[in-house]
Amino acid sequence: MCACSPSLVDDSFLPIHRTQRRSLHRYTFPPEFLRLVAGLEDFSLLKVHLMFTSRPSSILTTASRAMSVALAFVLLGGCGDNAVAPVAAPVAVAPVATPKVQQPATPAVAPPVTDVSGAVTDVAAVAQEAEDLPPPIELDPPVLDFGVLSPTDVAESVVKLRNTGTTELEVLSVQPSCKCTTIDDITGQKIPVGGFIELKAKMKPTSGAGDKKAEIKVLIDGYSRIVSIQLKSEVSMPVRVRPYYMNIVTGQAQNGRTVIESIDGRPFKICAIGGYAPRFVGFDPTKEEPANHYVVEWDVARDFPSGKFPRYLIVETDHPDCPIVDIFVRHETTMPKIAIALSDYRHTFDRLEAGKSVEFTVTCTKLEADEPIIAASAGSTDLKVELVSQVREGTDTIVTLRATSMSSTRGLVYVNASIYSPKRQQDFELWGQVVDPGFTGCFPCKERAEITPAVGSPKPIRGTPGITKPVTSSSGSTPSLAPSAPVGVK
Repeated sequence: MCACSPSLVDDSFLPIHRTQRRSLHRYTFPPEFLRLVAGLEDFSLLKVHLMFTSRPSSILTTASRAMSVALAFVLLGGCGDNAVAPVAAPVAVAPVATPKVQQPATPAVAPPVTDVSGAVTDVAAVAQEAEDLPPPIELDPPVLDFGVLSPTDVAESVVKLRNTGTTELEVLSVQPSCKCTTIDDITGQKIPVGGFIELKAKMKPTSGAGDKKAEIKVLIDGYSRIVSIQLKSEVSMPVRVRPYYMNIVTGQAQNGRTVIESIDGRPFKICAIGGYAPRFVGFDPTKEEPANHYVVEWDVARDFPSGKFPRYLIVETDHPDCPIVDIFVRHETTMPKIAIALSDYRHTFDRLEAGKSVEFTVTCTKLEADEPIIAASAGSTDLKVELVSQVREGTDTIVTLRATSMSSTRGLVYVNASIYSPKRQQDFELWGQVVDPGFTGCFPCKERAEITPAVGSPKPIRGTPGITKPVTSSSGSTPSLAPSAPVGVK
């Protein structure tokens, strides 16, 4: 009688993960293991085959499972009639008054195997080590660095996947981590020993400045561990701001410094920050020539005496390729309220001639196909925003909008714009400069008033930038703060 029938050796016993797909011709069993197997008279491939085909989806092609089953037979004494484990005689136990709790038995540990040379090998450890090894792939270059990209750039690069192993490798799947990355499909391609294949990748940045990272995951047949290809880039306008934001949330420093520099090294002027003259550190614009690198300082109590904060602080320059760059003001009251998920909640049209129009796109990332955008508007008479078209790209809805300057005002225009579906409304920030044809240089700065907020001044409503609590007049009436709805939207 077999001491360990196939029904007793299930997947829970196997020391190697049963999803491993390394095939038999890719694994070399240790000689000492083969000698042990040869010594089992009734251990046959038929019994191993029966164990693997006891489930319809099983096929005798998995070396790690085959080895695990064989190890099970070895550790349990084999399945031949000549390899029956001795059974101890029953022992009579006298009854006791208090029942004893039976302690769980300590699981048996696979004994090491000693070959004829005296070397000791832990067979299970060898199998487990083979299971955990990463694919023998070398990446060239190790990281895809796209460098500095403008928000409108689409950069392309190539990485080589070189086979440093001893057998041919096959790519099972390739998957980028984000929609900003597109790749060639190399699924099914085989990499010869010592050879390589190329993977082309394109990275399209969002309009928001900052350091961007992405990943491409490659799965190789026979290995559970993936090959991770790292991608990185920096998104910046020709004039770069470091850091890209002011973190003034409660508990953080309420003053600091910001570096503003040109990437091309060209000297330029900082005309204004938030409409006011910048406060330079170590530079006097009245005595020194324009530079390509500046340090400016800011202080929340001094620069925002009302306690109201814009979501973005606009930096105006005379750089011909970058008249406007923004700094995100990170505060409890400036975080966007999301009704329709967008890829970006800020857009700029740079410079726009008076009376002219410019088109730009807004990407809705989680809008259902049966919920179209039906209208758009701007919360200012200085700018008109209207819907032009929309198209589905996968799960995204790409909405094209048109902005038209409507006022005689010249200079910076910063508005809250909105798009509308039949169910929801989503706001976003939109800004740019309205200029006369051929304009270059700087607009005059606003006069800076050093004001200390008076005791009892209206406090900003949490989560609603720029809106204060309504003040009741002497007559007892309260003015309405609700914005008007766009024309044509019900």
